[in-house]
Amino acid sequence: MTDPYQTQPPQQPDPQGAAPVHPPQQYQPTAGGYLPPPADQQASVDQQPPAAPARGGRKLLITGIVSLVAVLAVVTAGVAVYDTFIREDSGVAVCKAMRDGKDILGDEQRSGDDEMTEAEYREARELFEDSRHEDIREHGTALMDIAWQVSNLPEDQGMGALAFLGAMGTHISGLQTACADQGVIVDLNRD
Repeated sequence: MTDPYQTQPPQQPDPQGAAPVHPPQQYQPTAGGYLPPPADQQASVDQQPPAAPARGGRKLLITGIVSLVAVLAVVTAGVAVYDTFIREDSGVAVCKAMRDGKDILGDEQRSGDDEMTEAEYREARELFEDSRHEDIREHGTALMDIAWQVSNLPEDQGMGALAFLGAMGTHISGLQTACADQGVIVDLNRD
């Protein structure tokens, strides 16, 4: 049977007496200590190795980023709470103005023969467009569009307003229902 773990004979020193060769960047061992590297490699040894990146700076950066994200989250949540619960919805405010018999733009109540200007139309329509409630937004903007079209009919085509009666009735009724869903009862039949 052969020994699988045969021992190798010890290595013999170099017969010529040469010292073992070490990598050039290491010091050569001698009896009195270590020899310095050759002169051509001296410059690379005298230079300091690059410093490792500071761990404190990285931690500070990560802490700053986490803090920034936390502040942004708090601000976003605050704006959402303000917009949803604190600020009154513009569509509900219009419903309250209609309930109280006031002009929806906050002006004095207009007489029936006053024409709506384009600026007034856009401002009134925007109040409904900005509502969070879809049904107020839908019926309010449609009602403003109809009112704008009727107010721009030529004098000699007054009978053309009859074409808008069906749609106007639908959207007035829908807006009253939408306002009532938000707790504001609008009675348009009062004097």
